[in-house]
Amino acid sequence: MAFRVRLGRLLAHRRADPATVARAAGLPAPEVEAVLAGDSVSAALLRRLAPALGLHAADLFVIADRDVPVDLAPASGTHLWHVGQVMRSAMGLYGERFDRMHEFIRSLPVLPPVEPLSASTRSTEAFVRRLLANRNIRPHIAHLLCAVGDGPYVSDSTICRVLNGDTPLTPRYVTAFAAVLGLRPGDLAALTGVGPPAESTRLYPRRHRLAALAWDARRLNSEQLSQVQQLAAFLARVGTDAKKEWP
Repeated sequence: MAFRVRLGRLLAHRRADPATVARAAGLPAPEVEAVLAGDSVSAALLRRLAPALGLHAADLFVIADRDVPVDLAPASGTHLWHVGQVMRSAMGLYGERFDRMHEFIRSLPVLPPVEPLSASTRSTEAFVRRLLANRNIRPHIAHLLCAVGDGPYVSDSTICRVLNGDTPLTPRYVTAFAAVLGLRPGDLAALTGVGPPAESTRLYPRRHRLAALAWDARRLNSEQLSQVQQLAAFLARVGTDAKKEWP
């Protein structure tokens, strides 16, 4: 799907006009109007537009079907670990224990190599899969989608089929993926063209904090993710004694 279509749908859903977005980005209105008319968009323009749209710059590169630059790209090749597992571990922690895990993630340096995330959004399903990959979250997240986004109670293999386009991407899936990704369900429905999003009263209450933690973990390498998981296991064992020193 062309970027002008995705951006146009997003602005229509938000009832935002191009001039308002342009002002927020510090850009002349004709530059945004040109994008909506189908003109090519530069990497510099994407970086300017992202905060005006309330989006991560890396996500806007995905939305535009562009390679995510090295300085914005997630880690890759983290072997046994991925950020979806970190999210599941964090869900079992509350209060100071959750905060301590998040602070530890933020304290870890981003280490090379970090490779660009290649553009490959040939379909709506591939687009959602790439948004997950932009957080180093692999498709085997059926439990996470159910627990965080009130997704259907299905297997990991079913989620893989959805993301491969072999099983329909329904509004309920869109709501669930949005919760895991930290996006507004209506925004993801507009970007995918699948909606309106399913209404749910069973969304995970701390989903926004969980998504923020996931975003901060997206560039960690395999060894660092392993350290995060070890800390999470330790914090789960010590219970309310969150200040206990980690070995």
